[in-house]
Amino acid sequence: MILRWRERLHPEPREDDVTDSKVAEGLRPSNRVQRVLISSTSWFIGEFAGDDLLITHAWPSLGNRAARQRMLADRNARGAFVAAFLTDDYEKAPGVVVPQYAGYGEMFAAGMSVLFGKRFDAHGSLQNDGIFNLPDLSAFSTFTDPELPQNNHRPRKTLPVLLNLEEVTRLYPVWTGTRDIPALHAFDAACRFYMRALQSSEHDPEQAYLHLITAGEIISEAQYPAGGRLLDPDLEDLLQRIEKDLPDGKAAGSALRKRLFEIKRRFVTTFMDYIDQPFFEGGEAEAAFWCFQPDRFKASIGAAYDLRSRFVHTGQSFAGWVEPSHRLNDVQGGQPIVNDKDLRKILERAPTLLGLERATRYLILRFGQARLGLDLTPPPPPETTA
Repeated sequence: MILRWRERLHPEPREDDVTDSKVAEGLRPSNRVQRVLISSTSWFIGEFAGDDLLITHAWPSLGNRAARQRMLADRNARGAFVAAFLTDDYEKAPGVVVPQYAGYGEMFAAGMSVLFGKRFDAHGSLQNDGIFNLPDLSAFSTFTDPELPQNNHRPRKTLPVLLNLEEVTRLYPVWTGTRDIPALHAFDAACRFYMRALQSSEHDPEQAYLHLITAGEIISEAQYPAGGRLLDPDLEDLLQRIEKDLPDGKAAGSALRKRLFEIKRRFVTTFMDYIDQPFFEGGEAEAAFWCFQPDRFKASIGAAYDLRSRFVHTGQSFAGWVEPSHRLNDVQGGQPIVNDKDLRKILERAPTLLGLERATRYLILRFGQARLGLDLTPPPPPETTA
């Protein structure tokens, strides 16, 4: 290869030369093979290789010292991966819009972000419909805290998954399946908001908090569609009796139904549907009293939604009370000192950003398991030496 390029610098006629057009045609990218660039602030091993999808490492060149510094366990750490996948051919004609496949990179990065509980970024296309593309590498110049659970190089303590790209085999049937299309759309959308929350958690905790609430709302809408009922048969029968027997029964029944079906209640109920005892056994906090407690979890998740509503309607900032700390705490350790009594009560109960992140990831994964067959089999215990 090098020899051929040297010969081109001082060309001499050759009988076996091929025309430039034929050479170029063989070097052009296939319009059926698409490639996107993604990255993570955590280190991974292995690769995923399926029939129509490959996710593998993109290594820095040996001479690129700056890029190789990202392989160190510090605030600049970042590993890059190429996702290559096959797409169906289509007939090109005037007026046909060229497909853009960069969105698949978002889907891959978001799903992997939730599966592993790690920060991933999608940088756009490298190759799209037979055309080479220039990805966005701006995230490679950002710093992150290597001690936060979404950035470190260890599996999460809650629903741990080995940091091996082979584990994408858990997601592949979800991405390619047709088991429950509405649930798949909800799962993908919730994953994207979760990914955005991790991306913004260190520089904009409030925005990250809202992203996590949105992810929870998406799952709650899929779990209990608007207009659907959260009532068991006994409660439904009681409401019907109220509406029928009381003088103002219809008005009373309507008010009760509105209260029972409101968005916050669906949000909290959905979390309670999927949060089980193992969730409370795998906290990241340095001490047990910083972790969620089963008897206070429902009130805590409700307060998270109240905090979101208060911020959206009043603009009252809360970033300093929920931003990640070195304690990795799920909840506040005491009563925040703020003048507003109502806000103080909400902050005292509401989870921190890290706590809400942990609960939201658990919710999305359990929803994927229940509705889409996502494999959450725990990894085998590490081998011990005698």
